[in-house]
Amino acid sequence: MNPISLRKKLTITFLMIALLSLAFVGLFANVSLGKQFEDYATARLNQTINKTVNQVTDLYVRSGEQWSISSLDETGMALLIDGLILRVEDTNGQVVWDAQVHNNGMCLRILQNMAQNMQSYQANFQGGYEEQSFPAVVNGAEVGTVVVGYYGPFYFNEADLQFLSSLNRILLIAGAVSLGACVLLGAYLARRLSKPITDVIAATGKIAEGNYSDRLTHAENTAELVALSHSVNSLAASLETQETLRKRLTADVAHELRTPLTTLQSTVEAMIDGVWTADETHLNSMREEVLRLNKLVDELGTLSRFESESLRLNTESFDLRELCQQTIQNFESIARQKGVSLTCAGSQAFVEADRDKIGQVLINLMHNALKFTPAGGTVSITTTTEHDRAVLTVRDTGCGIAPEHLPFIFERFYRADPSRARETGGSGIGLAIALAIAKAHNGDIRVSSTVGEGSEFVLSLQLHPVS
Repeated sequence: MNPISLRKKLTITFLMIALLSLAFVGLFANVSLGKQFEDYATARLNQTINKTVNQVTDLYVRSGEQWSISSLDETGMALLIDGLILRVEDTNGQVVWDAQVHNNGMCLRILQNMAQNMQSYQANFQGGYEEQSFPAVVNGAEVGTVVVGYYGPFYFNEADLQFLSSLNRILLIAGAVSLGACVLLGAYLARRLSKPITDVIAATGKIAEGNYSDRLTHAENTAELVALSHSVNSLAASLETQETLRKRLTADVAHELRTPLTTLQSTVEAMIDGVWTADETHLNSMREEVLRLNKLVDELGTLSRFESESLRLNTESFDLRELCQQTIQNFESIARQKGVSLTCAGSQAFVEADRDKIGQVLINLMHNALKFTPAGGTVSITTTTEHDRAVLTVRDTGCGIAPEHLPFIFERFYRADPSRARETGGSGIGLAIALAIAKAHNGDIRVSSTVGEGSEFVLSLQLHPVS
């Protein structure tokens, strides 16, 4: 079974909602208006009957307080036109005038016509001939009885039925127009809602093909669609950055391997050609290049182990400040040779961690700080606690790191200034190893830097309270 597009589903959904809404509104309007019109017909009938009783009583008074057959005949025939059948009785119950006696055929035709009208209005309408009796009272004395017959409990005349027919026709036309408008509006909304999603599908298709440069525009003002577009754009940007770093990593690895290998190759070829002799100087040079290669491989292996989920940590409780004081002693001679001042300060900060590996982090950060701090500069280490975190800060007054390089400073082989790589030494993996160790301890390393003023690396670990 082929899947149905979102646009088609939304259009069908809007159409169904419109149909249900129109059906509900139509049913409600029909029932409500029908009930109100029935109440109106009943009230009108009662009002007409009361008017008839008053009219017949007035005839009695105008005829010298006696029943005039000619007047009753004229009034009764006029009432037949309105669908009312009049009968008048005296105080003794004797019939003075009866429309059914006077013109029974016309009365029957009127009742039949009313029944047909009401059946056309409502097929199962339950109605029939009904009568109401009212005393005719003159000056407080009852002079007779006025009986009014009609088709009840209510009835609609021709004008009423035409009005109801016109009203139903108007409602039907309005419903058809509304349904058409809902279809058009639903199709428009379905297209507008589905288009950003189809754009996302197209964008993710390009991402899958390796094209990370295209970005989605936020033309919509729907929060969820804007968030979806933003997420896809962020994914594309992240993948583009990772692809750039991957290519750079490949180039950097090739460069790191090529340099010592080229040196080894040229030295060996010179010895083979007899240009150089295999003396201690040249052999030591070759040994240094081999050691450099060994160091690079070892660091890559170390990084791989630290990034592995199966890394084993030999944790113990120790004070970061004490570790810093011990570590800084190993760098005093290097700092003295460079003319850099080393300081260590702060409060106790106990952690539950692998002491050797955290020491490796500190060593890498110290190497990095001393490497880029000129003579006369300062490298300081500070330990403190913030809430439930132990914080170790390594701050230097070196050359600093440009803002565009900060997001990538912990990437393997990444160097903010590649031209100084050979000059400063190192493989560009130290910071990557430091971050991997921190992550393995559920910690983190943050960096902030200002060009020309120095950098600050902050190691954050879970504080381990000591009783």
